Amino acid sequence: MDRPMTAPSALPQLEPAPADDPYAGGAYGGVDDYFLAHGLTGGYEGEPLPARALADLHTEAQPRSVRSSELRETRALWVSRFDLPSKPSPAAIQTIVDKAAYAHLNTILFQVRGQADALYHSNLEPWSSYAGAGFGQDPGWDPLAEMVLRAHAQGLEVHAWLNAYPAWLGKTPPAEVQPRPMYHEFNALYGDWWLQWRQATPPVPMALNDNYLCACPAHPAVVERIVAVARDLLERYPLDGLHFDYIRYDDRMYSYDPASLIAYANAAAKTPGLTYADWQRAHVTALLQRVRDEALPLRARARLSATAWPVYKDRWNWFNGYDGYSARYQDSQGWAANAVVSAIMPMMYGPSFTNYRDRYQTMAQDFVGGAKPGAVFMGISGEYTSFAEIAWRIDTARAAGARGQALFSYSLFDQRGYWQALRDGPYKEIATPDWPLLSAPGDAPAS
Repeated sequence: MDRPMTAPSALPQLEPAPADDPYAGGAYGGVDDYFLAHGLTGGYEGEPLPARALADLHTEAQPRSVRSSELRETRALWVSRFDLPSKPSPAAIQTIVDKAAYAHLNTILFQVRGQADALYHSNLEPWSSYAGAGFGQDPGWDPLAEMVLRAHAQGLEVHAWLNAYPAWLGKTPPAEVQPRPMYHEFNALYGDWWLQWRQATPPVPMALNDNYLCACPAHPAVVERIVAVARDLLERYPLDGLHFDYIRYDDRMYSYDPASLIAYANAAAKTPGLTYADWQRAHVTALLQRVRDEALPLRARARLSATAWPVYKDRWNWFNGYDGYSARYQDSQGWAANAVVSAIMPMMYGPSFTNYRDRYQTMAQDFVGGAKPGAVFMGISGEYTSFAEIAWRIDTARAAGARGQALFSYSLFDQRGYWQALRDGPYKEIATPDWPLLSAPGDAPAS
């Protein structure tokens, strides 16, 4: 398809990131970014819970599945496809569940869609290679089904974690398998118009690279695919919810794709004063609204949550204005405040926060205040060599009014052996997940 050589005159120029942006290479804008930045994509080989700990788990006063707690607090654990062993199995899933239950966690966020692939039986997208049998190959078992079965038996919730816009990872295209990969199917149908395009003269479509190739949030076919995947998951699996990551634009320089330029020009003609930034934010929000309205009703009491860029708006000029709202077109606090999602999980980790306790405390308060009445579960990393740093962040999140925490990630906490410290310390008392229910409908973006 021909590319437009100039943008419509109504389109403003997007502001580039400052040269001294402290986030450049120093923050994690998606849960997977830690693994990609450190080259940890080959699988994690964990050991089963020690026999004595297993005995303690199995002889607690009551089975977790029937025990209720007066304490309400969501304690979630991100389990990435990169957290699975190189040869995953039901036994590996059981080990993850046992350790989460032993540490008195109550929610597992299990990644089932990393790069438009599936860690479950899907007729829409091909099998992930991380299921154990190679890309597009049936591994002979269903990781998601096993996770739901085993976690529910221990009284833990399971929320299917989807990467929203990443369509592939790496410089080599996916193999031609069935179901046909989104990369090949959409290229055949739409050329490169379905991708995010970087601001340039002329604009340039994102190409395969060492990181994610990202689809355009404003392309109708992209939206339909993601909504279809969400519906399929809730129709066929007894999930407790859906959890979205990479629910944003790739950078403030995106997207100048032809489909967006044309659609925005039409919208701006009908809505004087509509900025391109607001238009892009509205399309990201609209995807979550559609999932809420069209997928969530398929499963009683299912919750919808999303990760949040660790800075909503840089109100303090700590990050040269480089934040989720302005640079990634993500209105995370608005999602929670307006009941688009039940909860947001700010990824409050990475080099920009490790040595700045004051920033963590201030921004925890900012997220909680801006998200009400929606919930905030503060994202806390297991990277710290001292568990005291993790305990302080849990306590600080509680003091700020957060209704829970999301721990990143299974392999990091396992490598450092922090399960016992959680069980004996901040999670000594068992808690019931604390999720507000969604009730208010949202508005569609101008189109």
